[in-house]
Amino acid sequence: MRLMVRGLAVVLLIFIQLSAFAQEIKVASGFVKDSVALGEPVSYYLTARYPERVMALFPDSTFKFSPFEFNSKKFFPTKTVDGISYDSAVYTLSTFEIDPTQYLSLPVYVTTARDCTAFESTRDSIFLIEQIKIPAGDTLAIKNLELKSNTLYERVRMQFNTVILMIVLGVLLVAAIIVWIIFGKRIIRHFRIKRLEKQFQKFIAVFTEQIEDATKTFSREKTERALSTWKKYQEQLERKPYTKLTTREIVRMDQDKALEESLSAVDKSIYGNQPVAAEPLQRLKVIAEQRFVKKIEQLRHG
Repeated sequence: MRLMVRGLAVVLLIFIQLSAFAQEIKVASGFVKDSVALGEPVSYYLTARYPERVMALFPDSTFKFSPFEFNSKKFFPTKTVDGISYDSAVYTLSTFEIDPTQYLSLPVYVTTARDCTAFESTRDSIFLIEQIKIPAGDTLAIKNLELKSNTLYERVRMQFNTVILMIVLGVLLVAAIIVWIIFGKRIIRHFRIKRLEKQFQKFIAVFTEQIEDATKTFSREKTERALSTWKKYQEQLERKPYTKLTTREIVRMDQDKALEESLSAVDKSIYGNQPVAAEPLQRLKVIAEQRFVKKIEQLRHG
């Protein structure tokens, strides 16, 4: 019986101490104004008065401020006078709920060496400002309004997306670099061959016509013109100065017996003013074809 009485006395003593402790702590909060528009920031203050020997913790950004959303928090330094501490903070909140009246209360957590207790502030209310007001008598009329459809095409200007453009250009640039690294030599070789083929076809057409003209009616000028055409083409094909060299210098450079005989025969015709047969010029044409084919093979397998 004595043990039971002692137990009840201990429980009663603890209850009295807790009640006294709770009376030492005062929490207050509220909105700084009585109304707010949808999405508009509004300030909400929270204050706490508590003994110096304990610690008070205020809600931070992780706290659920429903029906409001947290924007920011401004905290003021603790002030202590005669063993009593004072803390305060101002929260900037906003709401996107459409309830006409909205409520909020925030807790302050007081910690001691043994536990942590939440002290809830008094709930405060704020009114939502209506952005669109509909007269009570117009509700039925709005429901009965006749809706008109418009099926005409309305052109909408496309928004230029610079980010996507830069990404696409970057991808294309990287792809072009990769292709050039892998196929660059082949591409260059292909276009060089095409250019040489085009030059050769043009030379053959002009040189063949000049051979026929010099054979029909001989003249030194026609023969010189045909020889000059051949030299210019060979100079372009082989990158050698044929147009600036004499026959003897060309023969010494090329070491080609067939070329030596053909050029000598053409020179006799020009400087001896003797009609030249088509054969020496035809041999020069064959030599040009052979060297063209050799050049193409070098490019393809080089």
